[in-house]
Amino acid sequence: MKTYEVNVTRDEDAWMVDVPAVKRVTQALNLKEVDVMARDLISIMTDEAPESINLDVHVRLPETVESHVLESKRQRMVSEESARKAASESRLAAKTLHGMGVTLRDIGIMLGVSYQRAHQLVNA
Repeated sequence: MKTYEVNVTRDEDAWMVDVPAVKRVTQALNLKEVDVMARDLISIMTDEAPESINLDVHVRLPETVESHVLESKRQRMVSEESARKAASESRLAAKTLHGMGVTLRDIGIMLGVSYQRAHQLVNA
C-alpha cells in the first residue's frame, strides 16, 4: 500500500484537498469528506483501488487561527492537570479528615461533594 501526502487548506467556502504526488487538487465541503475525496482523486489518477490507498493528511489553518487552536489545546492540558491535582488534594483531605474521625457526611459538606462521593474519596 502506498501512502499519499494530502494537504488540506480552507478556501472561501470549501476545503482544498491537494495531493502533490498526483499534482491535482479537489474540494471537500467538510473535513469528513477529505478522506473520500482524496482517495477518489488518487484512484482516478493512478487506477489504484480507493481501499488500497493510505493517506497522510495535514490540515493547515491560517496562522491566526492556528495560534488560537494551539492555545486552546494548551489550556485544556493545563485544565486537565489542574483537575488531576484537585482530585488528588480532595482524596488526601477526605482521607485525613476520615482519619481524624470526621463522618462521611461532614466530609462531604466540607468538600462540597455528596456523601457518596466523600465515601469514594476516602476509599480511593
